[in-house]
Amino acid sequence: DENEAYEWAKRAAESGLVKAEYALGYFTEMGIGCRRDPLEANMWYVRAADQGDDRAKQRLAIIRAAASGDSCVPMSKERPKSKELLGGGGKEGKGGRFKLW
Repeated sequence: DENEAYEWAKRAAESGLVKAEYALGYFTEMGIGCRRDPLEANMWYVRAADQGDDRAKQRLAIIRAAASGDSCVPMSKERPKSKELLGGGGKEGKGGRFKLW
């Protein structure tokens, strides 16, 4: 469920896992498993981008372009699957949970 995915991503992000930082930014930006909070999402994207995550850099560029009124930035209407957010196929751990490392 989305709430559980958010909680696991948050735990992993708080321990510094870059894929989880990106995922938590996306969850928070879109309101997946939590309330929408663009400022908190931005913080997680910055943390992931600072560690070299290209997806986080792309989201930051899209957010900044949208904030500046640039309408030429392509934005996907479709939400990615959790496997895509976590960087690939994902490996299932106990209980079907995806490992974030």
